[in-house]
Amino acid sequence: MGNLKSFKIRVARTIVHFGVGVAKNITDVLQRFRRVYVVTSRSAAKVSGALADVENILKSLGIRYEVFDGVTPNPLASMVNSISEKVWRFGAEAIVAVGGGSVIDTAKIVSVISHCGGLVEDYVRGYREACGSIPVLAVNLTHGTGSEVDRYAVVTLENPKTKYGLTSDYMYPAASFDDPRYLVTLPKSQTIYTAFDAFYHALEASCGVDSSPYVVAIAEEAVKNIVYWLPKAVENPGDVEARYWLLYSSMLAGIAIDNSRAHIIHSVENVLSGINTSLPHGAGLAMLGPAAVKHLYQASPETLYRILKYIDPQLEPDPKHAEKAAEAVKRFHKSMGFNENLRQYGFSEADADKIIDIVTNYLSYGLRLSPIEPSKDILKEIYLSALNF
Repeated sequence: MGNLKSFKIRVARTIVHFGVGVAKNITDVLQRFRRVYVVTSRSAAKVSGALADVENILKSLGIRYEVFDGVTPNPLASMVNSISEKVWRFGAEAIVAVGGGSVIDTAKIVSVISHCGGLVEDYVRGYREACGSIPVLAVNLTHGTGSEVDRYAVVTLENPKTKYGLTSDYMYPAASFDDPRYLVTLPKSQTIYTAFDAFYHALEASCGVDSSPYVVAIAEEAVKNIVYWLPKAVENPGDVEARYWLLYSSMLAGIAIDNSRAHIIHSVENVLSGINTSLPHGAGLAMLGPAAVKHLYQASPETLYRILKYIDPQLEPDPKHAEKAAEAVKRFHKSMGFNENLRQYGFSEADADKIIDIVTNYLSYGLRLSPIEPSKDILKEIYLSALNF
């Protein structure tokens, strides 16, 4: 592991500490605070050892702290509101998020609400705007969302039950810690799902209307590494080198969507995993992705050739290769052992119109960033394809 260099970079307002063992650097940041609230999920933080490490540091510094360890995947607004009140009542000066995207997203929204007041619904519906936040320190435990380096957070509302993205410069973490040691305990399924999430962040950001040569370059680097290292992590979960490069790819993909955006695939998936919160986000993306890629490749063949040539070197930057690109993406997913479809999560053809209506009525902000005109017919085709992946 001699070539696994540890480093520190600035991404907007966030200082990112990256590399094997960098989690200990949180000590230097924590010593500024007297009261800290720790937000995490039920098991990952404990199994990985990250929570114990954080608590030991807090105790050694004499910092008063409380822990909320009940964050669930695709977190509900009601839970985020409840945590926000707990953090406010505790008088926390900072929040430590120990977990993956759901945990970090939750902490980011809580950091705003506990400072500015209100409820999640107020910010989603535009009744309030972020006026500030308390600092978030993110100890990242997956190589998927890139939430440790961007200004976005996703939350699930009950009516209609779908996931909404919130964005604010106040939601950049103050500091993030990407330590690949903590990822070796990530289950095989989560290893695959989270890597797929990063894959689609890179792919969608590269071809979105807000993209740039900078975004395309880092998206290409992210996908190149995911395609090479994901099979190694699936075969040997304890391969720290594979985890390092997948984590690096996820970080790059997070920077890519921070400077462009995810769009059509994420918009449809956010409705699906909002309706059924047991649907892993990355799994939903993988089911929807190939059919969407067929249309995206037709619109942006040169860009997506750069991104997808690592999956299929026989591709050409030609719209005529759109079908071949879609097949290559599907083949890549299946080669990782992914064979799920939406029927397994309770969806059917009968749900198509309702889902597409929610996408177009409530997540149109994401659709507008797509390089294609996201007609209801195209959205329906993408949804139906995922029923029989």
